[in-house]
Amino acid sequence: MNARERYATAVEAFNRDDPAGFAALYAEDAIVHDPQYPQPLSGRAAVEQDVADVRRAMPDARFTLGAVMQDGASVAFEYGLSGTHLGPLSLPDGELAPTGRKLELPGAVFARLDAEGFVVEERRYFDVASMLAQVGLIDVG
Repeated sequence: MNARERYATAVEAFNRDDPAGFAALYAEDAIVHDPQYPQPLSGRAAVEQDVADVRRAMPDARFTLGAVMQDGASVAFEYGLSGTHLGPLSLPDGELAPTGRKLELPGAVFARLDAEGFVVEERRYFDVASMLAQVGLIDVG
């Protein structure tokens, strides 16, 4: 299975609210750098918890997978995440109560896969300030 197929399977799991299915893409000891967190996520269980937290904050969340490029073990792709902030949103300093606001978050991922096709390292890129503005936490004027 190539990277596009593997990530498409993970996106389908996310969209049906299956955090374990999404996290199955990751190696047990994967490291995930996410701009929302001060420290990287460490391990498949942390990735699963992250997805559960996103789904709790946005039960109607939907991922879309854009262009996927692969060169050997290196993968890059664009994505979109949309949803409505209907549950507590986990932030590094605590939780933000639901605001009922819609979010549209485009982003990109760069990842390295092992020989079996599991993600061993991933770097996520998205505009955290835009996310915080969309939920009304900050004003970007």
